[in-house]
Amino acid sequence: MYLVMLETNGNQRYIFSSPRLRESIGASFQLTRLASWTKEALGEPSVCHPTDPWVSRSSGKVIIMVDGESDAVSLIGRVTRRALAEAPGMDVSGVYVDMGGKKYVDAAALKEVRIKAAEYALSRPPALARFSQMPFLTRAKDSVLPAAPPLGIRDEATDDTRTALSLPSRVKRHLALASRESLLDRARIEGGLPDEELARDPLKLERMLQPLGDDDSLALSKIAVIHIDGNGVGAIMRDLNMAMKKVPDGDFRKEVRCGPDDPDALRRFLLEVNERLENSVIQAFVTAWRDVANWACRRTGREHTAIPVVPVILGGDDVTVITSGDYALPFAASFLAHFEKQTEEDGLLKYLHGVDKVATGELQPEDVIPAPMTAAAGVAIVRRNFPFHIAYELAEKLVGRAKGVGKNENPPCSTLDFHVLFDTTVIDPDGQLGGYKDLSTRPFCFVERAPDAASESFPQAPATWEDTCRRVARFRGFRDPDDTDDRTEPFPRTRAARIRKLLSDGKRDEAMKHWNAAKDKTGTDLDKELGDLTALFDLLELADLLPDSYLQETTGLTPPEASTNPTSTPAEALS
Repeated sequence: MYLVMLETNGNQRYIFSSPRLRESIGASFQLTRLASWTKEALGEPSVCHPTDPWVSRSSGKVIIMVDGESDAVSLIGRVTRRALAEAPGMDVSGVYVDMGGKKYVDAAALKEVRIKAAEYALSRPPALARFSQMPFLTRAKDSVLPAAPPLGIRDEATDDTRTALSLPSRVKRHLALASRESLLDRARIEGGLPDEELARDPLKLERMLQPLGDDDSLALSKIAVIHIDGNGVGAIMRDLNMAMKKVPDGDFRKEVRCGPDDPDALRRFLLEVNERLENSVIQAFVTAWRDVANWACRRTGREHTAIPVVPVILGGDDVTVITSGDYALPFAASFLAHFEKQTEEDGLLKYLHGVDKVATGELQPEDVIPAPMTAAAGVAIVRRNFPFHIAYELAEKLVGRAKGVGKNENPPCSTLDFHVLFDTTVIDPDGQLGGYKDLSTRPFCFVERAPDAASESFPQAPATWEDTCRRVARFRGFRDPDDTDDRTEPFPRTRAARIRKLLSDGKRDEAMKHWNAAKDKTGTDLDKELGDLTALFDLLELADLLPDSYLQETTGLTPPEASTNPTSTPAEALS
């Protein structure tokens, strides 16, 4: 028996080799086709395999068992040639190892095939070496590759046929529509969202919003690129035996349909984790999409309205979305909440958090109690025509910063970080985020925290998202619905901006004088309602990024009258 691993390499390079969003979407869709190509290759008569050959099936990587060495070579050849023909520029490689007399895969065989793949990656030429440059070839637009003729297929876009594009670009652009439609189908079928409310790209969303009135027509003056990544998934895949030990025997037999000591248990367990994790991500994505639809409808007062969410990438535990600026944080928060709920209710996934801590001895398998898996979200809010790949890079950096906090919590928690890109002359992510590290309570945690739970990297303890939303509502003058005598007023914007400027300049004592003056004028315990004066740094931005409908549902507070609330329409503040 032989174990075969096929995987895509250089995924980031392949997806973002062009600054065009359309090509990034088409490229990400191509990466998801590896499993279907492998399935079709397995059906060829020249490839012999067990009744159920699948060991692992995830985005960009599959592991298969076949009977003989010739079957392994044939399978790898069929899949890599298919990729070369249908996805030029995508780098697919395959390796295989001899399992000896074993009929079932074990951790040792998985480790061996991964080592073989790493060794092979160091010895093979890169995918770009296939496209050598010649001085007499026309160079493609927006690419260092040579231009290629049109694909010559009936539904190729007219603009594409008239433009000098490389072959990889032509294929990516052509498949972008199929990718977008497949994601929209999930919203239609699994989320019950009507087709007339769904937009497949930002341009279509902008056209859909234009006829709806002045407020909505401004919704895309700023957009957000959201990147979300699951925590601890890599640790599970690196130590499957440890992950299996965390699941009680009875639950394991029920969910995997065999005992943990069964020789086929590891393969069955890995396939179950792959499938359940992907289903949890998809369901959380679609449910968050539906939540945004409800908030948008309540904000506009219409029964139906265009939903300001455009999916870009949905593969494995990675999610990338484009939204209007004022629905980005609600979408990300909703996704994290639903993802935790989905995994906590799953009979298998609820035991798989903290595998890395069990592996290092910080926890014992029997000490682990059921809990949700967690994720980190990064939200980069930029101007409408800002390059997508730069915004994505910033969102990815925000995810890394959020993970650094969430994974070190006890217990680990989901986290949310964001940045509004005001100054486009500074696009280095580290330069953008380092300037206010000591003035912000970001990233936000989705758990209750001890008030003094600060760390060396984040002197100000990250706040909970629930508390932050309540502070934003109070900052904007929301009041308790049952308190008729509540005279809550919005915090003066001019004074808040002055305090934030003084904090940025290192003049904390002077900033404190303005803070105390605001206490005296409003007669409110601002430390209780808004937190430390440092919180104003975040509150000023969040006040323009969270719609009334979202804050009202999240906090239970009632928004002030529009006439007394200068920030009642977030879209206006973003214009």
